Formats: sequence, C-alpha cells, structure tokens
Amino acid sequence: MAGVEIPKEMIPRLAKLRGKKIVIKFGGSTLNGNGDMASFCEDIALLVSIGVRPVIVHGGGPEINEEMKKLGKEVKKVAGLRVTDDETLAIVRNVLARINEEIVNALRNAGIKAIGIEGAEGRTVICTRMPPVKTRDENGHECFVDLGNVGEVSKVDPTLINLLCASGFVPVVYPICVDENGNRVNVNADTVAAYLAKALRSEDIFLITDVPGLMKENGNGATVIPQVSLREIDTLIASGVVRDGMVPKLEACRLAILSGVKTAHMVCGKIPHSILNELLGMGNSGTRITH
Repeated sequence: MAGVEIPKEMIPRLAKLRGKKIVIKFGGSTLNGNGDMASFCEDIALLVSIGVRPVIVHGGGPEINEEMKKLGKEVKKVAGLRVTDDETLAIVRNVLARINEEIVNALRNAGIKAIGIEGAEGRTVICTRMPPVKTRDENGHECFVDLGNVGEVSKVDPTLINLLCASGFVPVVYPICVDENGNRVNVNADTVAAYLAKALRSEDIFLITDVPGLMKENGNGATVIPQVSLREIDTLIASGVVRDGMVPKLEACRLAILSGVKTAHMVCGKIPHSILNELLGMGNSGTRITH
C-alpha cells in the first residue's frame, strides 16, 4: 500500500490478524486536515487487503455544537452528556449523517467498500432511556436533570454488521440508536464502540483522539502513560489525572476489556499510521489498556 512501509519481520504478525474484527472509533473532528484522513484510509485499506475486518464508529460532538450555535440553539450538557430534546436530536442526526457520508466517501476513494449505517439500523444497538442525572443547580442545590432522547445500551445484535463484514464491506456506524419502542436516541459513541466490540468479539478496540494518549500532566505529551491496567483506572480518575472527556473513553476501554476484548488502544489520530503502529508494535502512538 502506497505510503505505508511495513518491515518484513512484521508481515507474519499481520497475517495472524486475518479474519479478525477490529473496532475503531474516532470523533468527527479527529481526522481533519494534515493528511490525517488519507493516512487513516491507507491503514484501513491495508488491513482489509490482508483479511482484517474493521468496523468503524464515529461521533461528532464539536460539529454538533457548532451547528447548534449556528441555529441559535443552546448547548446543554450534564455530567458530560448532551441534553437532547426533539429539536436537538434532529440536529444531531443531521450532523452525524453528514459526517458519516464524508467518512464513507473518503474510504471509498481509497478503494474500500465502505457503507454507512445508524446504530438503529437492523435494530443493531437497542437502548433504554437514560434516567434523570443527579447534578447541582447554580445555587449548589442537588437536583435531577432529564437528558431527553439519550440512551443507555441494553443489547447489541451484531447480525447486520457481521453480514456486511462477511460480504467485504467496512461498516461505518454513527451512534443514533433505537429504544425498545423504535424511537431514535442519542448515545455516547465511545460506549457504542465498546458494546460493538463486545458483541463482535473484537480482537482490539481503538479510540482515536486528538491528543497523544493518557498523560500524567494534561497537555504535556512527554508524560504519556504507555500502558494502563484495569486496576489502575479508578486511581487515575480519582486522582484527576484522567478527567473530562477522557473519562468516558477510559470507561469504554474498561468495558471492552472486561467483555473479552484483548487490548484497548487510545491513540493519536495526528500521528501517521497510528493504528498500524499500535497493532504491530512499531512505535508508541498512545496508551494501551490491558487486563
């Protein structure tokens, strides 16, 4: 594959991945500019060419926020979760569908048989409505906030995705899922990726970010933690080393590992070929989470 140089000694390791599924999740803004998407597509094309079956999941939080502001709609979040009324859900669906089309087109231009789907299609990801979330109001008083059309994953049926993979397609999934009554709900993309990895019995899960990995000092790439075990996760969160948007990512990694996924990888999308680097052990592109 043009642009990708694989050392000869790594070829046998690649061959062992044949037939295995790998779930890859990234945010809509993670792979923009600087050739990042081109590098990503090259990695996916190479994986497909040797028989690996990638399943891609994406979000689009920054793009959703931007669109809501353009439309004069207030962005509301509680405990990091988007308050999603009916109008917000329509905006979220439109933005995610647009991002999905852009990703699918980029993959197709690289010669990959990509196909975009909602998590709701084929009732693949079924959810329950998330109960009201405990928080504090502006006066510091404890209260509960209804998040609206936000779901918690209760069940995953991998039939559709397995069929697509077996037919040579690369599914590109966005996290608009469905409740038991058939209503669409918004779900955290990291969580959807973890549950899909569980249902698909994925060998690895990759969460691609715009930072070098988990860092002991926020913003200091020299303090990246190369490997984390499950028993260290709670300490990292409690100490504040991991906070804000990295918490749900780390929790998704924990869920995946506890569900049987061998290794979770948090890698930087700005590093060329970060997925291949991690799979083959050719360099440190982020943080590995293991049992």
